[in-house]
Amino acid sequence: MAAYNMEPLFDNIMKQRKLDSNVFSFYFDNKDGSHESRLILGGVDETLYKGPIIFFPVIQKYYWTIKASKILVDGKPVPGVCDHGCKVVADSGTSLLTGPSDELSTLLSTKL
Repeated sequence: MAAYNMEPLFDNIMKQRKLDSNVFSFYFDNKDGSHESRLILGGVDETLYKGPIIFFPVIQKYYWTIKASKILVDGKPVPGVCDHGCKVVADSGTSLLTGPSDELSTLLSTKL
């Protein structure tokens, strides 16, 4: 989805065949005040993660919707959130967190 009927940036980059790999990745630093978060076009930075990368098929392209089997906080499933699987949107263009109100309240009240 793109605002004002404009072609999304990454779609345009792919159309021009500018990258070796049509992949983009994000790294979000969790340190308060850090400036280390980044967007990487054309691949991933293997120094920024551990373990395998797991790819999920997009089931609805308009919103980049994927299926989730559970939601984890600190590596543990959050009871009452996505207990029977759910759909999630990988939205890199907003800072909004939304979902069904009961499940979202449970998620936001989870202690880390």
